[in-house]
Amino acid sequence: MADPRIRQLVIKTGVVKRLAKEKTVYEREINTELARLDKFKNEGADDHVLRKQEEVIQECQMMIPDSKRRLQKEFEVLQKYLQDELDLKETEAYTKASEVLVEAESALQS
Repeated sequence: MADPRIRQLVIKTGVVKRLAKEKTVYEREINTELARLDKFKNEGADDHVLRKQEEVIQECQMMIPDSKRRLQKEFEVLQKYLQDELDLKETEAYTKASEVLVEAESALQS
């Protein structure tokens, strides 16, 4: 990996992959916390417990737009980098970056 462009490609790919995973984790956490809130309601939990659980859900929901915005930005950066560095198309790093872009695009759609 002597070419610094490949190193940059690997870094940019890692950033997009991490941000896509982060967004997915926040979405999964909301579902988990909503299920937990329903469980508390069914068990007749104290109002304080229910309010705190709703706060947890709101905090998770506030994180998603930021995660999506950062993912969108880095997605576009990686996409442009791939378009600019077409001569790296035969490398494994380029192929991996293309795969990560496809995964990230599905994360952005959800």
